[in-house]
Parts: sequence; C-alpha cells; structure tokens
Amino acid sequence: MADRDPSRLLDQFSLALTFVMLVSIPEIVLVLAAVVLILATLALAVQATAAICLSDRPPILSSHRPSIAVLMPAHNEEQYIEKALLRIKEDLLPTDRLLVVADNCIDHTAPLAARAGADIVARDDPTRRGKGFALAAGLRHLAATPPEVVIFIDADCQVSSRCVELLARACAAANAPVQCLDLMIANPDSEAPPHWAEFAWRIKNDLRPSGYARLGLPCHLLGTGMALPWRLIDPAIFATGHLSEDMLLGLDLAIMGSSPRFFRDVSVKSYFPASERGQAQQKQRWMHGHFALINSHVPRLFYQALKRRELSLLALAADLAVPPLGVLAVANFALLAMSLTLMAESQAIVPLTIAAIECALFAFFLGIAWHLCGRDVIGLKELRQLPRHIIMVLCSASNLVRGRRALWTRAERL
Repeated sequence: MADRDPSRLLDQFSLALTFVMLVSIPEIVLVLAAVVLILATLALAVQATAAICLSDRPPILSSHRPSIAVLMPAHNEEQYIEKALLRIKEDLLPTDRLLVVADNCIDHTAPLAARAGADIVARDDPTRRGKGFALAAGLRHLAATPPEVVIFIDADCQVSSRCVELLARACAAANAPVQCLDLMIANPDSEAPPHWAEFAWRIKNDLRPSGYARLGLPCHLLGTGMALPWRLIDPAIFATGHLSEDMLLGLDLAIMGSSPRFFRDVSVKSYFPASERGQAQQKQRWMHGHFALINSHVPRLFYQALKRRELSLLALAADLAVPPLGVLAVANFALLAMSLTLMAESQAIVPLTIAAIECALFAFFLGIAWHLCGRDVIGLKELRQLPRHIIMVLCSASNLVRGRRALWTRAERL
C-alpha cells in the first residue's frame, strides 16, 4: 500500500514534470522522428539480412497447366505493343486467350495488337482515367468464359522464357495471387540514364520481396507480371483511378485473406522513360500513390494483423510503411543535420545519438543492397547523377506537401 501513498505519488509526478521541463520540444520532436525512421529502416534491414543469410525456397508449381488469359492494358503503346504480344504468344496454347484493352488510345495501338493476334476491347472514357478502369473492362469481357488464371502484363514489358506458363502454374499451386520479378532498366536512348532509379527499383522489387519470400512472407503486387486465380477476380475492386492501383489491389486481397506470393524464377522487364520529364512524371505518380497508401492502409493492416494475429499482414504493413528510398535518404540527412544544429545550440546529445544510429543503420543497409544488386549500375561516375536524382525526389515530395497531387497520366517515354 506504500506505493499508493499520496505524498509519494506527488513526488513521482514532480520528478516526471521536471524531466519534461528539462527536455525541449525540438528535442522531443527530433527523438520521435528518429525513432520512426529507425523502425522504417529496421524493416529494410530484416529484408536485406534474409536475402543474404537465407536461400530461396523451392518454387511450388502445379502439375496441371491451368487455362490462361493474358490481359494487357494499353494506352498509346504503338511503340512497344506488337513486340510484347508476339513474345507472349510463344508461351500460349491455342486454347489460351490474349486480350488487349485499348484504353483511350489515339494512336495505332489497337490495329497493331489485332495484327499480332490479340483480341481487342476498345475503351473510350476520358472521364475515368487510370489503369484500374482498363483492367476492369478487360475482366468484364473475360467473365463470359472465365479462365482459371489471369495474368496481367503491361504493353511495354518483355517477358522471360516460359514466364506466362510458369507464372500460371505457380498461381494455380498457391491458389493465391503471385507476383514475378518486375525489373525496369535505364533506356539506352536516355539523355540522362537514371541509374540511381534503377538501383532503387532493384531494391524495392527484387531485394526486399526476395528477403520476405525467404522468410515465407508475402509481397506487394506490382501491376505487371502478376497472376490471379479467377476465384479472386471482381472487376469492381479493379475499377479505380488510384495512382498505385496495383499495390492497392494486393493489400485489399491480403486483408481478405489472399496475400500475394513472390515468384522470382521468371521476370518481366521494361525501360524507364528516356526523357527527364518522363522520369519525373513517373516518379511523382509512384511516390504520391505510395504515400496515399501509407496513410490509408498502414493503420488498417496493423489493426487486422493484431486482431487476427497474422504475421503476414504485419509484415506487409511494415514494408508499406517504408517510404520511397530517396525520401528516406533525404529524411535521414535532414534529421542528422537538425540534430547537429540542436546539439550546437543546446548541447542536446540524445537526438544526435539516435540520429547517428539511424544513419549508420541506413548506410549499412545501402551497402548491403549495393553489394547484392547495385555494383553493375552504381559506380564512381554515377555519383555525379546523385544530386539530380535527389532534386527529382525533393520536387515530387514538395508537390505532395503543397497539395499538388499527381494525376493518373502516362509518363512520357521519349
């Protein structure tokens, strides 16, 4: 009963109040910011450690080849679509289907796709722009004679050997969404090849999901190179103009009990836009879409994970909570700079200590990532491109903060 003595409680309250008064508000804010960044970087560290220390799990493929429909949304893709379709057709049987949704096209996408042997759905609805609406139109068309598995491939992608068949077999075996390796590389015709963006893409779409897969954890859907069993298909959940409709779909399916699986044995590959303007448009759309999902789905995923005691949902929440790599790097630098300034002014050592730990952890992760998947794209000469990449990241983030949100528009390719 001594602990309940009023005088002792008053003394404890006085000590706590004295501590709060000794710590400045800027110091508290910086400590909280550092803790948030450490939590984000820990998710990256877990993924990188798993990618280094664990081996790939053997893929599980169905012995039964399911019936397949390849669905390709296309908006003004005359430059790439015929080559992409002809490569995909090499993996298809006569009973499989190849469907192109020519979405608000003003070029020769539809006739070129028809010449390559695809069925065509022409969609003309400028008021509802976005890849999600095109996918919904294609799925409604397929519903008359549904396949067992639908594979989604973008018109500017080239698939690896047997990609369609193996991806479909993996999807049939898991009876769940499956995402293959999705790579983007610098366009050789680019005026300024985005090697830092290529490096960041490899981390996001290869290193991180590979680490999770080796731990038996799910991944995000990436919009291209993904397969879904027909039982999960509902055109209504695809019909959205969200900037990250692919990740949104994967998260909603995970909450419904069908978390996506990563299947690295096959891949799709495409180019970053050749122009700096196109690269900036693409980066801004992805970044704004990602932050919108952080705001809308991280709390939902954490709540569902705790309610259902599902580690897979907790893992997806932690992965989603990691901001784009460029933003995280800039945030680390800014935090360290502000902590140094505060220490110089008020001798506050705690924020600087935590910020230094966070920066060291982030640098360690980047070093591992570079060793695993960046040595061939990032060398000394690429350091000259780093300021341009950081400025592009800051401009996109600044537009988001100022309320100038990106619209769903196709990035310029040339």
